[in-house]
Amino acid sequence: MGNLVKLTRQETSLQTLQTTQKKAQITCLTTKYSTFCELGKAFNPQVGARLPNNTERVYTSDAPTIQLVSEAYGRTNALSWISIQLNSIDLFTQVKNDLNEDARKELAELILSHYGFLKLPEFMLFVARFKLGIYGRFYGSFDPIAFCEAIKRFRSDRNIELERLRLNRLRDEIEARNSPIPDGYTSWSWYMELKRRATEGDTDAIEQLFPSKQGKI
Repeated sequence: MGNLVKLTRQETSLQTLQTTQKKAQITCLTTKYSTFCELGKAFNPQVGARLPNNTERVYTSDAPTIQLVSEAYGRTNALSWISIQLNSIDLFTQVKNDLNEDARKELAELILSHYGFLKLPEFMLFVARFKLGIYGRFYGSFDPIAFCEAIKRFRSDRNIELERLRLNRLRDEIEARNSPIPDGYTSWSWYMELKRRATEGDTDAIEQLFPSKQGKI
């Protein structure tokens, strides 16, 4: 019984912390963009066209997620922003049969529900890559199923690219500490060797990767 009470208190404390953090994020966002109109101007489809060459900036930016926009400015406005991005694809592809209004609304709802964790520039990056033909194309009409398959592929690519950025930052941190690199290794190959040794429990390798934070990886 005591453990149950303790667990309940911990869950309540965590929920309170998360609520406080979310309120702070909303306040920060609405301070930077006092209205949804201002936000929309900052994250419009024309800006998205420049993102394929700035992927690191996209992933490391402090831009809001689609879900946070929904909570800060209302679900209707978040859906409107998504629809504007979808409409830019419609206009760009110039298919004969545009996505009808009902299908557009439903697709926007699905995106908000399943991909609300994406930052605005991340979704815009996907749209730009779609226009570049990286994730397929439409044939005669806007195909919602093809679009959903494409965004699934983007999510997979995003995970890979985020992990690559994380590893690059960790490598840079190691180099910044001026850790000596043995003969026969490059900075990257030595990092991968340290990672392998650390996984096997080598305390020296763990210390080099995580100074003063030895422990299980």
